[in-house]
Amino acid sequence: MNTSVLRGVAVLAMALLFIGAILSVDWPSGEIDQTDNKQVGQTLFGLSGTAGYGVVLLFVGLLLLVAIMGGIFLAKEEAE
Repeated sequence: MNTSVLRGVAVLAMALLFIGAILSVDWPSGEIDQTDNKQVGQTLFGLSGTAGYGVVLLFVGLLLLVAIMGGIFLAKEEAE
């Protein structure tokens, strides 16, 4: 199998994973006035049977890490 095809499939799989994680979260519709630690935990990890923001936060952090590493790789000067 060609490596560019394999890379394309990997990128597509990662994109579908990101989209699936974002769509699985029950996003709030109202304002949040005062919260306590229990409400923050339920928001991050979800109630029983629902997904929380934790997975989305993890994927966004992973995406930012890869973007920063790619930027560092591109900014490196090559020794001649």
